[in-house]
Amino acid sequence: MPTDTVTISKEEYEEMKRELETLRDSQLYKRLLEFEKNIADGNKYTRKDLGF
Repeated sequence: MPTDTVTISKEEYEEMKRELETLRDSQLYKRLLEFEKNIADGNKYTRKDLGF
């Protein structure tokens, strides 16, 4: 797979790191990981199960 190199400033890189750390600590991120795990485990849910 070909890759591209992108150059960003150190300030942008540090900001991206902080944002990523913030997202990892969020409840939404944890729900997304749980969602992916459920899919990988083959669990099936209906809209009613999910509260829709």
